[in-house]
Amino acid sequence: MSTKKVGVIGAIHLDRIAHADRPFKPDTSTPGKIMSRAGGVGANIARAMARLGMQPTMHGCLGDDADGAFLAKSLTECGIDTSSITTVAEGRTGSYLALHNPDGTLFSAISDSEITAMVSFSQAHPIPQALLDCDIWLCETNLEEATLLSLANAKEHRLLAADTVSIAKAPKLRPLLSKIDILFTNTDEATALLECEPGEFSAEELAQKLATAGIPIVLVSNSNKPLALHCAGSTSSHTPFSVVPVDVTGAGDAFIAGFLYASCLNEAPVSAVKSGLASASITVEATGAAPETLSPQSLKARLLEHA
Repeated sequence: MSTKKVGVIGAIHLDRIAHADRPFKPDTSTPGKIMSRAGGVGANIARAMARLGMQPTMHGCLGDDADGAFLAKSLTECGIDTSSITTVAEGRTGSYLALHNPDGTLFSAISDSEITAMVSFSQAHPIPQALLDCDIWLCETNLEEATLLSLANAKEHRLLAADTVSIAKAPKLRPLLSKIDILFTNTDEATALLECEPGEFSAEELAQKLATAGIPIVLVSNSNKPLALHCAGSTSSHTPFSVVPVDVTGAGDAFIAGFLYASCLNEAPVSAVKSGLASASITVEATGAAPETLSPQSLKARLLEHA
């Protein structure tokens, strides 16, 4: 196992995931099942990393409430270093509510991530030592633009990876594109980041355009269509593994975890993409992000299946 340490800075939520037993209809309730579990983009990535044995450090904010206490305990038990997580006395722990169709696809979702805006770094609140001890920082755009810039300006020898998260939040990365070493995005988010017209460019073309901003490794996913990787001056296309989805929650987060897991083992980006796709495929076959079925053993087995 690699000795490289990864620090994840971002959102920590309580996910409330609802699975409908039948198609949704407006103005009425729908029978189904509702589950609560740890979530948030940053926390999902950290949990998936922990499933793969990486022992990541997580930094974010929790409220001083029952949800916050549950999440702190859950993340620690998962194998994540939570020593630098901040508890905000007056804050409300972040929450994500997702409604899934009977086939596992997402119908609609709401993210309450106001508390993540409280993650900030300054002379009064310096970057925690646990993060300074890391070799790679993974940030995501639930953070404020000023916080993202603070991390970019403080990265020094570290690799800085970033996740665009959503169409609305992706533009926050514009001021720091030249400082990002690895960018994870999708076609819609990349389009928003580059201020292009929707559908104007393919995943490969978007990856190439982002690379011209000075990003060494760019990954542009496109739902269940081929993913584009641009690195070392060339672009390649990679088809997601074919599986029957149960729940798409956390698929992108698992891809990031799998890619960085392989990268920490010094695998080339083209090989690391396969680990990312394998992690995502294992995740969508289960309910919720970072399922217990994700492990180094299951990842290796999935890679062998698709060798």
